[in-house]
Amino acid sequence: MPLIPEYTIAVALGVILILYILSRFFNSRPGHLTRKNDILDRFQQLRSVSIKLQEELSSYILSNSADKQVLFDNITCKEFLKHLQRNHIQNLSDKNYARLKNTHNRVILRQANKMLSEQEIILTDAQTKLKVIGYNFTAQPVQGAL
Repeated sequence: MPLIPEYTIAVALGVILILYILSRFFNSRPGHLTRKNDILDRFQQLRSVSIKLQEELSSYILSNSADKQVLFDNITCKEFLKHLQRNHIQNLSDKNYARLKNTHNRVILRQANKMLSEQEIILTDAQTKLKVIGYNFTAQPVQGAL
C-alpha cells in the first residue's frame, strides 16, 4: 500500500528536524566550544606571525634594495614575499577567520585545525629560510606563539 504523500512529507520533515536538533545539541557542548576557541586563538597567533614576517621581509627588501637578492633555490626576496602574501590570503585571511568563527561544523573545524598545522610548518620553514639573509627578524618563532 503506497504511502500518502502528506505522510511522506511529514516523516521527512520530522527526520530533518530531529537531525537538526541533534546537530545543535552536539555542537553546543562546552568541550566543542572550547576546542573551537582554541582553534580561533591559534589562527590569530599564526596570522600575526605571518603578517609580521611579511612586514619585516618587505622592510628588509626596501631598506636594502634586495628585491632581486636570491634567498635559496633561485627564489628572490621579492618572489618569496609574494609567496608569503599569497599563502596568507589563501589560508590566514580575515575572510577565512570570519568563516571559521561563524561555523559550528565539526568537519570544518577539523579541516581548519589540519590547515593550521600545515601553516605552522610553512611559517617555521619561512623563518628558517629568512635567517639565510642574516637579517634579524623579530617575529616570534611559530612554536613560541602556540
